[in-house]
Amino acid sequence: MPDRLDRAAQFRSKGAARYACIVHVVAITALATSIDSEAPALAPVLGLTAYETRLLLTAGRPTLIRRADESTALDLAAKLRGRGHDVVAFDESDAIPSGGMIDMRRLRVGQSSLSLDDRAGEALPFDDVLALIVARHRHRTGTSTSTSERKFSASRALISGGLVMTTMVKGETQTSTDRSEHVLYVFRRSGATPWILREQGSHWSGLGRPPAPSSIENFRLAVGILRERAPRAVYDDRLVSRKTSPERTETAGVAMARTVTTSSEGGIDLLAHVLALWVAGGARDEAAFHR
Repeated sequence: MPDRLDRAAQFRSKGAARYACIVHVVAITALATSIDSEAPALAPVLGLTAYETRLLLTAGRPTLIRRADESTALDLAAKLRGRGHDVVAFDESDAIPSGGMIDMRRLRVGQSSLSLDDRAGEALPFDDVLALIVARHRHRTGTSTSTSERKFSASRALISGGLVMTTMVKGETQTSTDRSEHVLYVFRRSGATPWILREQGSHWSGLGRPPAPSSIENFRLAVGILRERAPRAVYDDRLVSRKTSPERTETAGVAMARTVTTSSEGGIDLLAHVLALWVAGGARDEAAFHR
């Protein structure tokens, strides 16, 4: 099996910031055997119980196994490859977040490349498209508001002989909203900055075809056109239905009014990067990807 690290070097964005404390990620992209047979065998390697290892593997592929320093990551990756698994290991800072990708909100489809109406001179040749990875970003916002008010209390009024007529009543109101958005990651053979197409907020007039009634229909139309124009690119949509992915939680406000926001965007960005590295490393079999 080819060394994914060497191939992954082609994918590192030029001029990326380097950190004093470098964290490497190890991920399994394909299991050589079933989860049932592999979980007890991998458990001692990962320092987990068989049950914990099974839960980890049932999240789906790619599976993020561990974040560690470079030597530890390389050693673990070698052990996993020794068991026949497809593995990628990489510097986490090389994974470009979706916010740092080139946004295709005003894309225009040409004969041999994509261009952007809002970024003059920017173009993406179709023959430079390595992988088209469709995914879904999920966001949840929960708000908790504490209230306190004085209300008339007949019992207190009776007990106190009318001296105390009210009591303090405390309550809490909780609300939550969920939203999701389909995205398309466009990774490049040249290793240049990836492009990203978002279902929401994009303009579809540059597709060269009549727009559909809804944003999701236009998004799917755009994906279909890109697949037609870049037939050599690997296509994968496993991250659309991914139920478990790393999430980031942020809390804002004070105790009386607190907002908690949870997003899978960063985790999905990382999983998409793993898939792109896998493709760059030569994983192109029909069983692994849709073509």
